[in-house]
This record gives sequence, C-alpha cells and structure tokens, in this order.
Amino acid sequence: MRKLAREVAFKIIYKSYFLKDDLTFEEILEAENITPELDKEFEEDNKFITDLINLYAQNKQDIQQIINSKLSGYTPDRVFKIDRAIMELAVTEIKFYGQTPYKVVINEAVEIAKKYSTEKSYSFVNGILKSVVEELNVN
Repeated sequence: MRKLAREVAFKIIYKSYFLKDDLTFEEILEAENITPELDKEFEEDNKFITDLINLYAQNKQDIQQIINSKLSGYTPDRVFKIDRAIMELAVTEIKFYGQTPYKVVINEAVEIAKKYSTEKSYSFVNGILKSVVEELNVN
C-alpha cells in the first residue's frame, strides 16, 4: 500500500499549491478529506503519509532549491505543477525520510508521472531525480 500512500502524499502537496499559504498540512488533510482513500486498517501507511508531509513542510525551501538547481534551461514556473509535486515528494523521501531505496522512490515517482501527467513528463521527472541523487551522493 506504499504506492497508494505516495499517491495520497503527492495529491496533498499538489493541492497545497492552490490553497491559502497559512493552512497547515493537517488542515489540508481535513479540508480535502484525503485520508479515507486508505482503509483504516493501514495505520502504518497513514503514518508514512504524515511523516512525508511533515518532512516536506519542514524542508520545503531546501527541497525546492534542490529541484530548481537541476532545471537547466527551465525556470521553476515553467515546470508543470503536477511534475513539481511529484519531484518534491520524491526528494523529500530520498533526502529526508531516507528509509526507502532511492531506486524505489524514483520508480514510484515515474509511475505517478505516467498516471497523472503528460506523456513526456515521466522522463523529465526521472532525469531530474537521477541528477538529484547524483548530487546528494545517495547510495
């Protein structure tokens, strides 16, 4: 169910782009009624989502800077918001969560991009994340 949990976390990050800046992620969870997507028996997945979102909220500026530094030829505002949310989630999990192998995180990010974004987005997301991993020297 981690796959579904990542999708929920991605949706939370994406939706946060369109809400008032002063809302906390807990308020977004409540307002958007997202957690019912996961069955109540999956408390571990709910914790995973909460952990990722809290790490994202605490490190948002660092995460965005890491991604922005890899956008050669692009300004951050030219990147689809869906792709940005996918990459921000992946960087959060790779750099700050650190419990999932980076190859799994990148693969999941690519799958989310294939499902929710354009035909070419998955290769863009894959390239940026591989570049991030190289820079962070993640094993």
